This record gives sequence, C-alpha cells and structure tokens, in this order.
Amino acid sequence: MYYAPSGGIAPDGVLQAGYITFDNMDAYNQALANVQNTVFYSAEDFITDNQQQAQENMDEAISDFVEATLAIVTVIEVNDQAENAQETGDIADQEALQDFIQNNDVYITEQEVADYNDSITRIEEYGNQYASFTAVLSNDDYMNQFQDTANQYDNSFLDALVAFDASVGVMTVAWDSVSIAVDMSQYYKSAEEYYQAGQQNEFYTTSPIVCGYDFSKCYE
Repeated sequence: MYYAPSGGIAPDGVLQAGYITFDNMDAYNQALANVQNTVFYSAEDFITDNQQQAQENMDEAISDFVEATLAIVTVIEVNDQAENAQETGDIADQEALQDFIQNNDVYITEQEVADYNDSITRIEEYGNQYASFTAVLSNDDYMNQFQDTANQYDNSFLDALVAFDASVGVMTVAWDSVSIAVDMSQYYKSAEEYYQAGQQNEFYTTSPIVCGYDFSKCYE
C-alpha cells in the first residue's frame, strides 16, 4: 500500500513469513476444542454454592429463633408460677404471680408469635435444603446425571435452578430446555432420630430449655 503506488517493488516472497502453517492451524483448532470441552462451572460447583447458601440461611434462621425465643421466655415463668400457685393453693404464691404479671411485660404480641413460628419454619426449610445438597454431593450417580444432562443439552449451570421438595423427597435441577429430578428419600431420618440427635447437640445442651428457662441455673 505504501510502495506500490510509487513503484517500490518488494523482494520476492517477503510476505511469506506471514503465512499460516498447518502447525499453526492445528494448535489453534486444538486450543478451541480444549476451551469448548472445558467445564468452567460444574455440577459440583453449582450444588456446592447452593449448599453454602442454604447453610447461611439456616444459621440466620437459628439466630432469629433464639432472638424470638428470648422475647417470649417470660411465658415460661408465668406458666411455672401459675402451676405452682394452683398446686399449693397458697395465697402468697397467687399474689406473687399477680405481682410478677403487674411488674413485667408478660403479654406476647401477634408479631412475636409470628416471628417465632416463622423462624421455626425457616429452620426446617433451610435445614432440609442444606442437608439435601450435602447428601446429593455424596451421590456420584446423581451428580453425574446433573453434569451429563448439562453437557447433552449444552447448558450452563450458571443458567440452572435447583429446588428441593421436602414433601415428596425430590430434588430438581432445571434449565429452560430440560430438567432432571432425583429421588432423595433414601436420606430421610425419622422425627425420633432428629429429636434424639438434637438433644445431644451442644446447641441444646447449653440452651435455657435444659435448665427450665431459669437463667440463674443455666451455667451452674
């Protein structure tokens, strides 16, 4: 473009240094294939991220439960004093109950009840999500099904949604074009197993319920 209009002739073959060789072609095409075949965000990454989020949600719900419980602890004290006054029939006990009610904010509000019940609901919901993601990560067959489905339909887990339905024991991973569901019923524990395990957990053994909500005795 510079020399040709003024008659400047290039040495023979000067531009051949810019040829694309077959080695260049093979290296480039192989690099493309490597990128195309690489899984940058796998099924394991996807489920692990959801597992961590579910754990965070469960921990937050537990904190809300503790806060909501503290707001209604006086209900336990009122109940204990009422039972004691009824059993003894002692006027002094009955008047002590009257004084306690008069001198303390013992009435609970609809909002406090709603917060308490909501925290329990969320603990079960997020706890089951956390458990289901942990369980499915240990199941190579299920994880391979998730990954194979994504590969087959050329889908990314960045576009996937996952849901666990505790009422039927099914986890579903879905994209716009396809979904896959796996049976999680084999991982269920009975209510008795859950309660027994919970009663052995430090969260329970160091909680106010163990000492009858008498905080003066909780750490004796």
